[in-house]
Amino acid sequence: MLKRTKIPTKEEYKNTISQLTENKNLRALIAVRMGCELGLTRIEIVNARVSDLDRINKRGLWIEVAKKVRRGKKKIKEVWIPNFQMRQREIPVNTSLYQLLISYIDKNQVYILKREKGDINKPFTTRYINTIYDEAKIPWASHKSRHFFKNCVKDWMRSSRQIDDELIKDLMGHQKDQTEQYGSLSWDYKREVIDKVFY
Repeated sequence: MLKRTKIPTKEEYKNTISQLTENKNLRALIAVRMGCELGLTRIEIVNARVSDLDRINKRGLWIEVAKKVRRGKKKIKEVWIPNFQMRQREIPVNTSLYQLLISYIDKNQVYILKREKGDINKPFTTRYINTIYDEAKIPWASHKSRHFFKNCVKDWMRSSRQIDDELIKDLMGHQKDQTEQYGSLSWDYKREVIDKVFY
């Protein structure tokens, strides 16, 4: 396995996507684009269900199973212990990636990433995303795709002179501070930003 610590540039990303498309490596193309254009972690990519696309909003991907995050404390038998919950959120999908997902998914499968063998009712292990990256010779690590996503959103915000840290936390699934938890960001706003970043 290669040690890949760099975050891809936009040019490297574009070239990699072109090469995966030319090679008709759809599984790698889907995994890389979901990481880079949705900011998904490995566990979120393997657990993304076909039924979670458009589940709540049009061109939205509901993230049901993600990493556990600490959400305060709970009392069990007079002892306060950390309360861990699964992080859940809905991510807007840009038009281009949405069209690719619609043409790629198999309605007979449970998960977006297709299985040729094994139980279709079970997701791949998170390690499988690393295998996809290794076999496709992706020059950056799967987690760096998440960094790429954040950088692209931040770059667009800076060039548009409209920094919105609450939106970034929302899209990344990061915990918000107390004041950010009041109200909510509209779906139209989130989708509009993603469409402008990843046109």
